[in-house]
Amino acid sequence: MTERLYYTDAYLRTFTARVTAAEPRRVVLDRTAFYPTSGGQPNDTGTLAGVPVTDVIDDGRDIIHILAEEGGAGTPSPGGEVQGALDWNRRFDHMQQHTAQHVLSAVFARVLAAETVSVHLGGSSTIDLAAAALSAEDARRVEDEANQIVFDNRPVTVRFVDEDEVVALGLRRPPKRTGMIRVVEVAGCDRSACGGTHVRGTGEIGPVLLRRWERSRGHLRVEFLSGWRALADYRWKHALVSEWSSRLTVGERDLAGALERLAAGARDQERALGEARERLIVHEAVERLAGAASTTGRKILRLAVSGREAAEIRQLLREMTGRESCVVLAGDEATGRLYFARSQGEGPAMAALMADACRSAGGRGGGTAEFAQGAVPPGEPVARALAAAEETVSRC
Repeated sequence: MTERLYYTDAYLRTFTARVTAAEPRRVVLDRTAFYPTSGGQPNDTGTLAGVPVTDVIDDGRDIIHILAEEGGAGTPSPGGEVQGALDWNRRFDHMQQHTAQHVLSAVFARVLAAETVSVHLGGSSTIDLAAAALSAEDARRVEDEANQIVFDNRPVTVRFVDEDEVVALGLRRPPKRTGMIRVVEVAGCDRSACGGTHVRGTGEIGPVLLRRWERSRGHLRVEFLSGWRALADYRWKHALVSEWSSRLTVGERDLAGALERLAAGARDQERALGEARERLIVHEAVERLAGAASTTGRKILRLAVSGREAAEIRQLLREMTGRESCVVLAGDEATGRLYFARSQGEGPAMAALMADACRSAGGRGGGTAEFAQGAVPPGEPVARALAAAEETVSRC
């Protein structure tokens, strides 16, 4: 069985071990400091004999190290000794997040009677709580108490006890195994059965921040940041606030009001622009209809609409077909999109017209009796499809 060095020394960065088994890209050692993915905590990475370790798996008995490559002079072989080296930044980040999770879980339970259901400490650290909701005020209470524990720099200790002693310890998190139980204790805060890696004192956790929370799969999922992650989050947000405070020439604490005024102005301009666009479309519809000749009581109009948005094109066709008896055939040579519409009442079915026109130009389309859309290859096929449709309508 692999000796798990991280159980007793989470700060061990390098170690020497003997290879007990080796397959292509899979190595088992007699001892290891590499932590496997377990309990919501991601695995360590690093190197074995200079070869990158990309994954670490606990099969219940041994720890399996997954290597990034095979072959080469440094590849471990059974019976030989190798040196392992952890990616320390990754390991310490996980130690900060995991210890912060212990503190937060204990505080949530004590302050809000919200028990932790599950934990995930990957790129985004989250705690799932057995709680219906979390108010901003309660979140601040939890955050303040967690950070007070950090500022107290309370010791974090590890011990091994027999399973018969567990009940007397009053653990927040009961063990999931039998035999000797590893107990992690944050002084005056939390005592849990846990096999993960932790810092020696809460001061090493760094700041603890509750970032956001939402309902997820019947529980309340709380995302948090601690340590270097919290500092990185603060840095980019501070840079953003500083930049926009400078751009808008307001103090940082006045930025929210300035941005709201800017957003309100943008909404007003967008509304005014929309109203102006509608007036222009009405004017365009009237003008186009006035310049079109009537054939057997129905006008047939062929439009080039390249560079215009689909919603605007459809609005123009609705405006035109709602004013006079007409058929409007529009095409966008840049995108290959086709739009056919006719006025209500009797007339050719636009869906069938579109299907035939698209088929003749190597495309496809469909719709209703009064409106249809389709697509053909851009460029000349658009003109060919429009000409075929116009000829068909002219014969109706």
